[in-house]
Amino acid sequence: MFLQVGSVSEAVAGAGAGVDAIIAQGVEAGGHVKGTTALSVLLPTIVDAVAPLPVIASGGIADGRGLVAALSLGAQGISIGTRFLASAEARAADAYKARIVMANAEDTVYTEQCNVGWANAPHRVLRTAAIERWERAGRPPTGERPDEGAVLGTMQSGGTTVEISAYSGYLPEPGVRTDIEHMALYAGQSCSLVDGIQPAAEIIAQIVREAMDTVSRLNACR
Repeated sequence: MFLQVGSVSEAVAGAGAGVDAIIAQGVEAGGHVKGTTALSVLLPTIVDAVAPLPVIASGGIADGRGLVAALSLGAQGISIGTRFLASAEARAADAYKARIVMANAEDTVYTEQCNVGWANAPHRVLRTAAIERWERAGRPPTGERPDEGAVLGTMQSGGTTVEISAYSGYLPEPGVRTDIEHMALYAGQSCSLVDGIQPAAEIIAQIVREAMDTVSRLNACR
């Protein structure tokens, strides 16, 4: 069993509970993010705190350079999300994948706004028209947000039709019937490193090649 954490204290508690490995998630990550510390600081402190338990790095990693950096900080593996959202196999709407390819780290927002029915759940998403409207309204709290609770459209998800309401946490799947600018476009800061939609196997092969090239360059500097 793996436990994803955003702090050293959570990692230590998980290790004490007998998990098989810890996933150290930096604040750069997309989706739901509990921690507020950058992976470059969080990862080595967790590695030291729970050794010899394996630690997997998550957040801000999308290429071979990130893999080498994580391994150098003590990780025994990496967890990648945003890069694989822009894969051919990902069950995400094409428009969503395109937004990830076009986005930079500065286009992401760490917020709690896409959380209808899920309080105190910070997450990182792409800046959308809905986020900007909430900001223009003065960033009102839950219960006072513009159009809160309004049904915007529908989508097939998990074999059933679901209603998409304003500030819903649903991400856009193929066939969604609403403007995705009003949905949660989960994405990490590593979107800056995503420049195209590829099959997952090609993404993995590219990451491995980049990692090997990075190690070779570092060895040449000795």
